[in-house]
Amino acid sequence: MTKIYTYMKLTAIFILAIPLFFFGCIKTDINIGSHKSSDSDLVIKAGYECGWGSGTDSLEISQKLIRYVYYVPAKSSEPVLRKSRSVTEAEWAGILSLVNKDEFAGLNYQECNVCFDGCDDWIFIQDGTFSHKITYAKGNQIDSILNLQKKLADLRAEFNQ
Repeated sequence: MTKIYTYMKLTAIFILAIPLFFFGCIKTDINIGSHKSSDSDLVIKAGYECGWGSGTDSLEISQKLIRYVYYVPAKSSEPVLRKSRSVTEAEWAGILSLVNKDEFAGLNYQECNVCFDGCDDWIFIQDGTFSHKITYAKGNQIDSILNLQKKLADLRAEFNQ
């Protein structure tokens, strides 16, 4: 009888432990008031590049920070301006509203004006396993991302002073 009792006790513990094991590992998202954490892996990088050392710039935007680097013409390996600033929650929400990854992934701009001493603008978007880059003639406006292009131009103007 002792062996049967021990066997039943072990079986009961095993049966109770399985749900605890599986349900104990489930991550829950608790939203208390308006302080929900909305951490995002989205990173937007953009810039321009011109042939023959005519200068380049780059802008990197994430949920917390915007970084800008400008390289002077003829000394394109020496950054002249390096600036950064924090991103507010409202500004980040506005930037997110301008990004449609599905539409962006469908853009197939791979121009190379820089290959012939011209200039190219480029935008690279990465979010988790998603990444896509486009390059296009400097100043070219693309209808489906026009508002994003305008925001990037505004940020460049802010930093390039």
